[in-house]
Amino acid sequence: MQNPLAAAVEALIDGEHLAAVDRYLVQTLQRLVPQATPVALLAAALARRAIDHGHVCLDCDQFDPALVAVLAEVPFWPSEPTAVLADLAASPLVGDGAHPSPLVLVGQRLYLFRYWQYETQLAAAIRLRAGADLPTEGAAEGLTRLLAGTSMSASAAQRQAIVMAATRRLAVISGGPGTGKTTIVLYLLALIQELAKASGRDFARILLLAPTGKAAARLAQSVQERLAALPVDEAVRAAVPREAATIHRALGYQYRTPTTFRHGPDNPLPAEVVIVDEASMVDLALMAKLFGAVAPEARLVLLGDKDQLASVEAGSLMGDLCLAAGLEASGEGVPPSRLAGSVVQLEESFRFAAEEGIGALVRQLKAGDSDALLALLDGQAPDAVLHPATLPLAANGPLNEAITEGYRSYLAATSPDEALARLHDFRVLCAHRRGPVGVRAVNELCVRVLAEAGWLRPEGEWYKGRPLMITANNYALKLFNGDLGVVWPDPAEGTLRAWFIDQDSGRLRALPPGRLPAHETAFAMTVHKSQGSEFTRVAVVLPEEVSPVLTRELLYTAVSRARKAVALFGAPEILRQAVAQRVVRRSGLRQRLTAGE
Repeated sequence: MQNPLAAAVEALIDGEHLAAVDRYLVQTLQRLVPQATPVALLAAALARRAIDHGHVCLDCDQFDPALVAVLAEVPFWPSEPTAVLADLAASPLVGDGAHPSPLVLVGQRLYLFRYWQYETQLAAAIRLRAGADLPTEGAAEGLTRLLAGTSMSASAAQRQAIVMAATRRLAVISGGPGTGKTTIVLYLLALIQELAKASGRDFARILLLAPTGKAAARLAQSVQERLAALPVDEAVRAAVPREAATIHRALGYQYRTPTTFRHGPDNPLPAEVVIVDEASMVDLALMAKLFGAVAPEARLVLLGDKDQLASVEAGSLMGDLCLAAGLEASGEGVPPSRLAGSVVQLEESFRFAAEEGIGALVRQLKAGDSDALLALLDGQAPDAVLHPATLPLAANGPLNEAITEGYRSYLAATSPDEALARLHDFRVLCAHRRGPVGVRAVNELCVRVLAEAGWLRPEGEWYKGRPLMITANNYALKLFNGDLGVVWPDPAEGTLRAWFIDQDSGRLRALPPGRLPAHETAFAMTVHKSQGSEFTRVAVVLPEEVSPVLTRELLYTAVSRARKAVALFGAPEILRQAVAQRVVRRSGLRQRLTAGE
């Protein structure tokens, strides 16, 4: 017969409030600290599980209602949060962070010790950098000269962001699609090197980074494509970096100790400027290590979008930084901090008209106005449409037509490099991986529909035109989670190969399919996996029922992947409920950044 603690753990695992690994965590802690109470042991498991859901800590005062209902059936679990906190405060499992302990309790927030360390270290690093000026003169005047020599323009917010990034040790720039973040990076790179030349200093060593190989490749390509238009001399142009790397690669990922890197406080990155694109996707642990690896006198520039999905792992950094800077109301009574001088929010989109199509769709999503959103999607704008939900998927005529038309140009390509380029013309995005409208089911639908249309001959696992997404990092092959490739015949031999763009050289490279790390078919992908990508057109397949995954942030991220047109497939009531549901990530970072100010 199970004891009450074991029974409670198993019930929570059955209800998916805990994972199977939490069973062993509780058993291990119980063996190491026999005097620990069942409340503290169960709270430890809940704190670990919170990490899986993207939270940095467990907020003992704000449990999910479904979890509250389950805990109410646990005989030893107190009915009042104050009693839970009192039990934790007296537990030998819990410390205040001064010395290593399994758990750390700060107010009502319960941390695993490692995540308390990450948050503490990151908050200290941000506070040290926030508002710190660099001895850089003439930045505003230098930018004016740069802009005067080109036909490209910059808004007041873009100018502010560029000058801030050139003169502060920390700059955080948040903006949605088409708000000019790439333009900011380009002018910032040129301005920094122009100022170095004008002052007689050596050109700055600059690192361009992104969280994924895909995002790094896009950043490098954007710089390369626009570099020639800069009104600078050849020496300055040559000093602008043309390559970007993943954060893991720059920090020096170590195979045998994957949670540590070569670069850190004792061995900082060899750069005076570190620019990180798609910073919204970076989790707390990696960001803490990045801050620790940037030299104290160097500039660190973070670019991202606070409104899109946060990192898959724990943390919501861009949102926390913008809240701490006072750019939006948090509802938590947290005052703005000195970080306000290091954060800029870009609002104006140069890609979409604000009152129609995708631009209006994005604006209504950010505002949370589902009535206006549904009115916009009723067919008035051809580039933003909501189609009714129809199951089974094979019976959804508009979706099948979108798949056939969307992938026509890709499958009509005459070479692997053309196919890779055309792969960004269209993509189907899903909220879930599994289920009747999940990625697996929609990928199967795409293969069937395209085969029936004569565009595919899916004979076996490997066939011409199969798009691939890498799902596990392989540093030896230089293939990383999220990288996209295509299966295509070798033009010289006719043998099927998996083709990718090499991140270092930008050249096409081919691998035998059998050598690939873990991967999957990518006609459809989750919205999470689409972050850092852009497609000409996007089809978004909504689930039948609202789930914790289907949120306003997910819809915003999905819609904003499209450059020209988006079609949503789902029921209006599901869309309405999704708009009302927000992502909430528990952490203490905002409070730490404003403490004592």
